[in-house]
Amino acid sequence: MKSSVLLNNMLLLAGSVFISLTLSTPAEAFGQLGHRIVGQIAQDNLIPKAQQKINQLTDGESLAQISTWADEIRSDKTWDRAAPWHYISIEDDETWQSVKRNPDGDIIESLQRFEKVLKNPKASQQDKWQALAFYVHFVGDIHQPLHVGHSHDKGGNTIKIKWFGDDTNLHTVWDSKLIEQQQLSYTEYSHFLNRITDKQRTLWVGKSYFQWADESKQLRENTYQLEKNYQGEDDLRFHYVFINTPIIEQRLQQAGIRLAEKLNAIFG
Repeated sequence: MKSSVLLNNMLLLAGSVFISLTLSTPAEAFGQLGHRIVGQIAQDNLIPKAQQKINQLTDGESLAQISTWADEIRSDKTWDRAAPWHYISIEDDETWQSVKRNPDGDIIESLQRFEKVLKNPKASQQDKWQALAFYVHFVGDIHQPLHVGHSHDKGGNTIKIKWFGDDTNLHTVWDSKLIEQQQLSYTEYSHFLNRITDKQRTLWVGKSYFQWADESKQLRENTYQLEKNYQGEDDLRFHYVFINTPIIEQRLQQAGIRLAEKLNAIFG
């Protein structure tokens, strides 16, 4: 049973990777590097019992390895329904009580739903594997400020800008450009970011999904403070990197620690 579940997941992953390499799709989630950093930080902070149970479920695949699956299946039309699960839209003057939620789901609803699957002793191994892969991914996404974005610009996706002279959009800058600018592998970057104090851990844990989203909502205003080049175009360069890299790095740290906190509670 376990081997067939693993084979099904491997075949699905292989097919998704092939399609994603041959088709061009818009970037709408933390890039591979960011998700793997979050997964690795979480992995390094799991308690032994949780680590053992997760290893049994994934057949030894690390959290970093499965963290990108939810993006890799975007090219599979059977998973089109999962597109709204990566984000939530809320305007500056809206609250979680007043905002109109997407009936097809959103990132907060998805985190709640997949947490229930992981806790359900009657759920199949296949369902639990997929729930874990989605859960790991969405914990990363909700910590990216523009995944709790404005609906009118689709979380910065329609804000066309330049990044060191190259065309891109604001959402992609926060998904991947800022992180990739450091030119580190995910193992190097996660090792660098894993120096987290006890005081920081205490401040970050014990919060709800809505509180995580509120943090991103509060941070997103700064993402729109754009630089202009001599032609008057929005062209983000070293000043933007200097100001915002500490912000995205702390969000990666918080996501990793909180993911470990949740998985330790679920599997420990």
